[in-house]
Amino acid sequence: MSLDDLLGLLFVLFFIVLPALQGLFRRNPPPDLPFPVEGEPEAPPFPPPPPRRPEPSLEALQATPPRPREAGLQEAEPEALFGEGPKRPKGRRLGTRAKDVVQGMIWHEILKKPKGL
Repeated sequence: MSLDDLLGLLFVLFFIVLPALQGLFRRNPPPDLPFPVEGEPEAPPFPPPPPRRPEPSLEALQATPPRPREAGLQEAEPEALFGEGPKRPKGRRLGTRAKDVVQGMIWHEILKKPKGL
């Protein structure tokens, strides 16, 4: 019998056989079993599902005329619909190059509050 076989048998013994035997010889069942314990009231039944709404008939759907689309809605620019957006302040803009991101992370670490405070 090699060392690998011995280790395999010990593994099976300690992690499979012994926990199974402990579970079989346990005197009281664990508290999270799904069956009710004697003396406890049963759980209330689930409430009935809400009543279904009647579906509209095909004639009712066809009776409503479709709304006409507004003529200039699709060709309009977003600025014309929502007005002018906020102006960006003039000045130095942040770069998104890898070098700029790393420098920002370094300055963030330098300027943040120490953990000891």
